[in-house]
Amino acid sequence: MQKPLHKIRELRDLLNEGLLSEQEFTQRKNAILDTEFGPNGSLAASRSGNLGASLGVSASPFESLDGTDLGFIAGQEIGAQAKRYQLERLLGQGGMGQVWQVSDLATQAAIGHSEKLAIKILPPHFTQSALHTRLLIEEASLVRKLAHEHIVRVYDWARDPATNSYFIMMEYLDGQDFDRYLAQHQRCEWQQALRMLLPVAQALQYAWEKHKLVHRDLKPSNLFLTKDGQVKLLDFGISARLRTQTSAGLSTPGFASVRSPHAGTAGYRAPEADMSAHADSPVSPYTPALDVYAMAIMIYQMLEGRLPFGEYRQTQQQAQKPLGINQAQWLVLQSGFAIDTKQRPATALALLAALIKAGQQSNPPELSASVEQHQSMSPFESAAQQRAEQRRQRKELEQQRRQQASAALHALVEKQKRLRDLEQLERETERQNKAAELRLLQQAQHAKTKSHDTVQVSNISWEEAQRYLAALSKERGLPF
Repeated sequence: MQKPLHKIRELRDLLNEGLLSEQEFTQRKNAILDTEFGPNGSLAASRSGNLGASLGVSASPFESLDGTDLGFIAGQEIGAQAKRYQLERLLGQGGMGQVWQVSDLATQAAIGHSEKLAIKILPPHFTQSALHTRLLIEEASLVRKLAHEHIVRVYDWARDPATNSYFIMMEYLDGQDFDRYLAQHQRCEWQQALRMLLPVAQALQYAWEKHKLVHRDLKPSNLFLTKDGQVKLLDFGISARLRTQTSAGLSTPGFASVRSPHAGTAGYRAPEADMSAHADSPVSPYTPALDVYAMAIMIYQMLEGRLPFGEYRQTQQQAQKPLGINQAQWLVLQSGFAIDTKQRPATALALLAALIKAGQQSNPPELSASVEQHQSMSPFESAAQQRAEQRRQRKELEQQRRQQASAALHALVEKQKRLRDLEQLERETERQNKAAELRLLQQAQHAKTKSHDTVQVSNISWEEAQRYLAALSKERGLPF
């Protein structure tokens, strides 16, 4: 097997020969370094950038890249014999693996086509570890239960026998992550930030109330904005279920506890996440307070275009008030990223509700009502209401379509009727013209016949007339 230095030298030769651009060289070199020297994901995490349809990895600036340093190429098939997938396009890659757009070959063979899917493939150093394999399986098992419209759907996990690589099948997303969106727009208005983050808060509320899951790595690169305006929450892969029992059942001999105390990303990670998180710790940090902290940081970043404390926060460090919110809202936002967890709102949705309440005069009433309604509802009631609202919208849309179809049909009937009337008028006019022509022809023939008879009578001589009258008088006994 080639060493990383040899691989990088080969890439440098390709660059010198003009077969690679500077960006391609840097991207492939970083992928080699991440794979070789980032077994814990730390090096890769420091390089994480925009996500394509990332779902947990950093996006490649070359979405049409045919091959990768992990050995996968476009057109390659992976998976078991009964369930195989064809790699179509590389969407992103990083220390946590690669994400590809794929085709489901089994479905395509059965019905002739298949929907777009995405798969996340773990790098080799993850598949060689029993711990990471177990983490992958648990990740897929947990996230597969999250059925929410604002959480990316995970369908299943599998292993490719040929490469021994584990991968997760998930929903394909078309759009961009919030990191890329913020890079393009720099700052957001408060109303815009609220509309974009409200679906995220609702998804977090659902995950906690229904499955006792917290995200623990909430950041713009894990929020995805689709082309049709939907907001999706990505990568519950390092989220943890709050457990009252020990985590011994999830640990592997020779490895540390599953519940890493340093989960999260610098700049968004709450201070208590750096505490010890072993099973025997009297206080578990895996509560919604972690996501509340990260949500407050993201709100500040979206309003101000930068992080309030940089990547590493000092104990006495203070942030400046961002633009676009009043003083009351600023106090609420400060409580969101307070060091003391008791000072924070209970959930991310409660944080948004408090911000709305603090600035009611500048917030649309429908947003405030939506947040308050979701707060008072259970996850089942909230999901039921969402389905009812979707049914109502579909019903209105269907009614509009029927009205449009009825109007179009009425217009078509009227048009056909006008055409029939016009054709009937043309036929009647033609019939009348033919009748007039026939009468004129008959009159001409009659005139011609009468003229012919008169000419014949005028040819009889006087003597013949006298003889005819004499013969007629003799027959009738008249004197002549």
